[in-house]
Amino acid sequence: TDYLLTRQAKIVACTVTHAALARQRLIKLGFTYDSIVVEEAGQMLEVENFIPLLLQKGEAGGSRLKRVCLFGDHHQLPPIIKNRTLSAKANMDMSFFARMVKLGIKHYTLDSQGRARDEISKLYGWRYGGLASLDCVGEGAYEKANAGFLHNFQMVDVPDFEGKGEHAPTPHYIQNLGEAEYVVAVFQYMVLIGYDPRRISILTTYNGQKDLIKDVLQSRCSNRIFGTMPTVSTVDKYQGQQNDFILLSLVRTKHVGHLRDVRRLVVALSRAKLGLYVFCRKANFERCGDLQHSLELLAKNGDGKLELVTGEGYGAVERKSGEEPEEGKKFVCDSLVSLGRVVHDLQSMVLQG
Repeated sequence: TDYLLTRQAKIVACTVTHAALARQRLIKLGFTYDSIVVEEAGQMLEVENFIPLLLQKGEAGGSRLKRVCLFGDHHQLPPIIKNRTLSAKANMDMSFFARMVKLGIKHYTLDSQGRARDEISKLYGWRYGGLASLDCVGEGAYEKANAGFLHNFQMVDVPDFEGKGEHAPTPHYIQNLGEAEYVVAVFQYMVLIGYDPRRISILTTYNGQKDLIKDVLQSRCSNRIFGTMPTVSTVDKYQGQQNDFILLSLVRTKHVGHLRDVRRLVVALSRAKLGLYVFCRKANFERCGDLQHSLELLAKNGDGKLELVTGEGYGAVERKSGEEPEEGKKFVCDSLVSLGRVVHDLQSMVLQG
């Protein structure tokens, strides 16, 4: 392994943490390199950026290192600093990448995206001064509507469930049972009409809600019909990842909370490729001015009530994106109860057939 590393390998990939742990061994082996590419540099601690620069012995008269390329996004989440004093007073939540951008060091900004439908990219593209879409996001699966849904993205207003909105069983462990039940019901609906569970991710802004959603999934989807469980994660942990369909629970009903940082909103809205469905207390988040642009775009689809299209199955839909369904096929879920009836009927059909 050491021979391949020092004599044969053209590209060596590792995490910054592993580089720090292996530094002494690499220097002892005589490991050399002249170029470094750092990915997700915008979310690294400032000191972490210097670790990859120090993995080889210096040379007389200078360094063998010739190029350092940092790739990142300072419009998304910064390094996570749990000590509020260090974060606020020492600016440790500013990455080296963001600092260079702020200082005006020459950098290049991508002006086009090739991940999401163009209409979804507009939800966060305004943070980048306008973001064009590549031709690839208008072809293939991107041309067709999401089976069973009237809209490719929508905000769903979730009222109190059993008399409760957000609650915290222990301090800072915030949960919202209504949103958890709604998100899981939509996941069930999607799987029952043919969606692959692996192409669906469920995101939320709080660890308490993440654990609650997992509990509800275990309770509602532990039979053979639903197969593989979806990925359930917090928005912060999911940065750098993506999936075709994202179900997002914003949890809070009294205060905006973590989402007041617009960078977290950008991460949350930019994970989806084909479909994004946001579950929240609409009136609560509308009060936050920093989020207005994205929320106004989200609110254009529907009136806070989930709008479905009956009789469609994943992989068999011919309806184009933005095209109205046939007359009589539109179904508006007035509440979680009405969605529950749809799921129950579909589940009964699957078990009988």
